Amino acid sequence: MKLTHAIILTLVALLALLFVFPLYVALLMALKSAKETFDSFYALPTTLHLDNFVHAWKTSKYPSAIRNSLWVNLISVALIIFVSALAGYSIARRNKPIYKFIYVLFLSGLMVPFQVIMLPLYKMGKMAHMIDTHWGIALIYGGFGVQMGVLFYAGFIRGISLEIEEAARIDGCTTPGIFARIVLPLLKPVTATVVVLNALYIWNDFLLPLLYLQDKAYRTIPLQQYYFFGQYSSDLNLAFAYAVMGLIPIIVFFLFMQKFIIKGIAAGAIKG
Repeated sequence: MKLTHAIILTLVALLALLFVFPLYVALLMALKSAKETFDSFYALPTTLHLDNFVHAWKTSKYPSAIRNSLWVNLISVALIIFVSALAGYSIARRNKPIYKFIYVLFLSGLMVPFQVIMLPLYKMGKMAHMIDTHWGIALIYGGFGVQMGVLFYAGFIRGISLEIEEAARIDGCTTPGIFARIVLPLLKPVTATVVVLNALYIWNDFLLPLLYLQDKAYRTIPLQQYYFFGQYSSDLNLAFAYAVMGLIPIIVFFLFMQKFIIKGIAAGAIKG
């Protein structure tokens, strides 16, 4: 038993090192000079070049990129939560075939790769004047995120006892009132999960902003980092310094939301 436990701990430690290694490389490159990077890619820096962060901040419009990423995230996640919660509740509490068809329609969107619809999305955005707008790209993110959001919300709501809602209905509460006063407070665990998954994806996404945000004033963190690489030259140290600065807000957000996800897992275990 002890040998098995030791083997499991060793495997977990190796996996942890594997996942932490990219962050280690990013920090390493961010703290080295261009000459040290050229001499040895993985060697530790002789001195810490913190000026890389200062230079990356000044040359890349970091505050503007952070503001754009935050704004796109807020609009997109709010749209996903609003639509997914309402749609998931309707699907979970209705047994008519039309609701089952809508549920399958939502799930079918998960099987369509983004690359297949990339060109039609761009043409549609250009026709609807959605290019270089925060609301335009947020609508696209909302459309993609709602698919998985409905899956999570519908499954979670099905686990909530109907007796609570029936008691409220007997007391004269309407369906919107039941959803707002009874069901919605119970959805905090699944809401935290949906928020974290979508926020991480939207924050780190590069391809969709590359298509939709061509103006410098609207670039997000991953897109702004791309412009450290030119046709004939690239500055790895500044690019990695910028990447590390871009990771800080989303890491802080994840650490803050982690306790809500753990509570959700615990609540699901008790319910089961």
